[in-house]
Amino acid sequence: MGGRWRWRASPVWAARSPSCCRSPARSSPRRHPLDSPDLVWRACKMQRGDFGTLQELAQYIVQLERGYTEKIFHALYKNAGNIQAWYNEPNKVPKTWAGKMIIRPGEPSPWEQVGEIVIVGVINREFPEWFPVGLPIGSETRLSSPDAVIHIDVKTHKEGDTDLDRTQDVRPEQISSDEDENYLQDARGLLGDSPPKLPPYYEFGPNLLKITISAFVICVYEVNEAEGYQYLTRMQLFTVPNGILRTVHDYTDIFQAGKDGRQGHRYRINLPALANHEVWRWREIRYKEYGFEVTK
Repeated sequence: MGGRWRWRASPVWAARSPSCCRSPARSSPRRHPLDSPDLVWRACKMQRGDFGTLQELAQYIVQLERGYTEKIFHALYKNAGNIQAWYNEPNKVPKTWAGKMIIRPGEPSPWEQVGEIVIVGVINREFPEWFPVGLPIGSETRLSSPDAVIHIDVKTHKEGDTDLDRTQDVRPEQISSDEDENYLQDARGLLGDSPPKLPPYYEFGPNLLKITISAFVICVYEVNEAEGYQYLTRMQLFTVPNGILRTVHDYTDIFQAGKDGRQGHRYRINLPALANHEVWRWREIRYKEYGFEVTK
């Protein structure tokens, strides 16, 4: 074998994989599927019936979620220098926007759009094979890959915000339900004025099942009052568990009432609790004087 190891499908993996993905051991070296979540699965013609149990489907989904979280985070890390420069670019032309940003009730701050424009632009450049899918409901960016529909929403916080590093408000239109469209729950009971509105997966046709991925990027900025500009200080990425996972595992501690109360139209995601379940679900890149570093 020349010092190179060969991977053979273990009974545990075979038991968890849909029948269409099970194959005899190969003689050529292969990476373990857990190292590349979509390596084996993507070759399948996926449909709901390929999964014998809900646990089997959940195992597949969590591998996809981790894989896509790592891909998106790597794209942010790879482009961290450019993202900072592009985000800070408006500071070169303050006369074109200072004092002209009118915030209407219910609309996002124009400065929030800076993060959205930059992050969405980077994602589209990094993943040209993901095509924009025209779904009426979802996050700001809705992209379709061979095995998933990736919803990415960009949030903006100022350093010192009370919610920063603690919780993040999300809407029902940005996270997925389970197959029965149940309401979310925390330790006290039901949350929100509606269940999550995204499906746990989309079936675009025969053998065209795509899993819903709900990812969020938080842009954090600081204001230099003396100079009259504001600049990017860090980015965070977090991924909310798919509704199928919440059926199989207890994630009630990650959800809280949103800013409109328990019956309101928003939920809060408890970020430290989210990372306690799977550390890869909440990542951070922080800018320093000497560059940037991964701090979560």
